[in-house]
Amino acid sequence: MDPFTGAPSPGGAEIISVGVIFLVAMCAFLFLRIAGRTAWLLVFGGLVIPIAVAMEFRRNVTIPVRAAVPAQERDALIALYNSTNGANWKKKTHWLGAVGTECTWYGVRCNSARSNITSLTLDVNQLGGSIPTEIGNLTNLEILDLFRNQLSGSIPAELGNLTNLYWLDLSGNQLSGAIPTQLGNLTNLSSLSLGVNQLSGSIPAELANLKKLQILMLGSNQVSGSIPAELGNLTNLYWLELTQNQLSGSIPTQLGNLTNLQKLNLGSNRLSGSIPAELGNLISLKDLDLFSNQLTGSIPPELGNLTHLESLALFSNRLTGRIPAQLGNLIKLSYLNIRFNALYTDDSSLVSFLNSKSRRLFPGPGWQETQTVAPAGLAARPQSASSIEVSWTPIAYSSDPGRYIVLQSTLRGGAYSPAGSTADKTVSSLTVTGLRPSTTYYFVVQTVTDPHTNNRNTVASEYSSEVSAATY
Repeated sequence: MDPFTGAPSPGGAEIISVGVIFLVAMCAFLFLRIAGRTAWLLVFGGLVIPIAVAMEFRRNVTIPVRAAVPAQERDALIALYNSTNGANWKKKTHWLGAVGTECTWYGVRCNSARSNITSLTLDVNQLGGSIPTEIGNLTNLEILDLFRNQLSGSIPAELGNLTNLYWLDLSGNQLSGAIPTQLGNLTNLSSLSLGVNQLSGSIPAELANLKKLQILMLGSNQVSGSIPAELGNLTNLYWLELTQNQLSGSIPTQLGNLTNLQKLNLGSNRLSGSIPAELGNLISLKDLDLFSNQLTGSIPPELGNLTHLESLALFSNRLTGRIPAQLGNLIKLSYLNIRFNALYTDDSSLVSFLNSKSRRLFPGPGWQETQTVAPAGLAARPQSASSIEVSWTPIAYSSDPGRYIVLQSTLRGGAYSPAGSTADKTVSSLTVTGLRPSTTYYFVVQTVTDPHTNNRNTVASEYSSEVSAATY
């Protein structure tokens, strides 16, 4: 047995055959020497004998051939080639070669014994068509990388058979349909990337079975429904990317369990409700993207615990209220965007901090000039026995369409009912009519900005301070 190739060593018959040739050659040498035919000796000894020896050795000694991978693995590769327009691949060296050559095919890697395929890497290689179900027969596969091709159709449920996978990247294709629940079987996965496709349906709760997962990227698809609370069990995650989908509902508080998380990207969805205070537990977080959703309520002061944060994007939501002073703790911020909300602060040092972190990134109007806040300077003056004029100072943000709504009550502090609205946000007064004589009325004003290019939401401010006046 050859210790390097594993092939059988030449047997006794082969050794005897070579020895016979050598003996004949020596006899010829002596014979010719005696006859004085030196020239013929050189020809015979230099050419004929080596050729004869080589021919005899080749005839009797078997040249080793490496063993082939299992037939079903070879068939799976061939099915992939045929299903994805292999003839048009950018690189396809050795593909469809003879049995036993599979480990030499471009992008294919095998184990040390060359008995099973362990890696298939065909990223950026012009694969078209669909992923065949036969790929589920590559049960020893550890890496499957088909990133940035032109693959279409659905993700085969048979991928759930590949339980040795630790890296699965199908991102940057045109895959459609639902994310198979069977991917929850891949308990050795550390990275799952399905982003930049056309996937739809909901995020399977079964993905919470992937306890070793460190990267989950499903962004830039058409995935809908809520974010499964079960994802909060993936405590090894350091990157959760769900940006640019159609996800709705609230942000699960359970995401606050992901204390190893460094990137949480939930922007450009339809998420509603408030920002969970539990996100303040993510003390390793460097990147928090919640932009372009429908989030309401105030910014939780607990976000001030995220002292490693380098990027905070909350813009284009419906957030309201006073900005917590704790955001001033985020000294490592290099990107801050809270524009197009209804936020404010009276803290001059916090204003300076927020300006320093955002103005350099966005030339033109700063964060304050894009907030839908309540107007100041309210006053009320009676005009007649049935009318009162309410006036105010218009807010700085008047460039996008909107209006002021005046609300009235006969009780201090409300409840209030709408009394009228203005044509836009540059108007500074409104006369309320149809009132009862000799009656005191209480008024507040609310600013509203309609959907526009930078925010698809209707954003309403808090109520202004209250003013009152009595009709004649």
